[in-house]
Amino acid sequence: MMADELKQVDDVRIQLRNLRQQVQAGAVFQSLNTKIGAVLDNLPSNDETPVSLPDDGDGIKDLLKLLNQQIRATTLDKITDDQLMQLLNHLGSPDVDVRDRGIYFFFNDALQQHVLSDSQLRLAVNTLLQDRVLFNHITEPENTAIFGRSFAVMILSLLAYADRVDAHFLDAETTMRLVDQLATYIALENDTRGFVGTSGWAHAYTHIGNLLDELAESQVLTRADKVFLMIEILEKYRRLGTPLIFGESRRLAAYLATVVNLNDLYEQAFLQEWRQWRVRLSNTPQPEDEAGWTRLFNRSRLLSAMILREDYPEEVSNAINAEVDFLS
Repeated sequence: MMADELKQVDDVRIQLRNLRQQVQAGAVFQSLNTKIGAVLDNLPSNDETPVSLPDDGDGIKDLLKLLNQQIRATTLDKITDDQLMQLLNHLGSPDVDVRDRGIYFFFNDALQQHVLSDSQLRLAVNTLLQDRVLFNHITEPENTAIFGRSFAVMILSLLAYADRVDAHFLDAETTMRLVDQLATYIALENDTRGFVGTSGWAHAYTHIGNLLDELAESQVLTRADKVFLMIEILEKYRRLGTPLIFGESRRLAAYLATVVNLNDLYEQAFLQEWRQWRVRLSNTPQPEDEAGWTRLFNRSRLLSAMILREDYPEEVSNAINAEVDFLS
């Protein structure tokens, strides 16, 4: 990342962090969506620059073949830190066999079989939370860096799950850094592609939903942080001018079901946001451009995904079922 882009990312992070602190202090609640929206409406945008991709000819394929053979045979009980870093450094590969079927599948199995030590779990989290990983080319038009960014979020969701249900390796400071970085990532990520040609899944907004779901279940996060993240993803979602058509709405609907069922505070915060979104649409003329229609149908898909679920509180179910007109 260039110094200017790093400064831009940091400016967004500071604005969002200040807002979170205001929510935590009770100074902002009713106007939270407006204040988040002001940040989202003034994001940095840069011209496209060349993306540096990992060299998949450096032995990563042989390493993956060996590790996955051993883990399927349940004969793998540890890996070295160097091997771990080689895996993490190849998450940005556009080769689906390396990134998705290789590294992602390995992490799934390795966490289940407790192959990674606590220090390696912390090393993985701290590596993936780096700006150079999460925000690589994020302020530029669609580019191949999406694979590294998106799969960093996906692996972070696996690690957050492992921490919550079993390993408990994350300290409070790292968890707060995770929230900080995720909030910044949600604000800045505009690449909504799902399955991309021969490179496979990008799926950033599904991976965001995975991590949000894990953090919603966290016993470390404050209620203020959970409200903040919920309002931010809804405000970001309604602004996206490119389509989410690869199941992202179903994943976000599942996350929303998780969070609104935790406590009445989240339910009421969601209902306020949802109803205000509905009022904005009612007061807005019919779209006249592609982005406008895309936003409308993105919302329609989210509404459909929510209506199909049966696990929302009654007041939320009533609110979403009252809007079937948006499905047509």
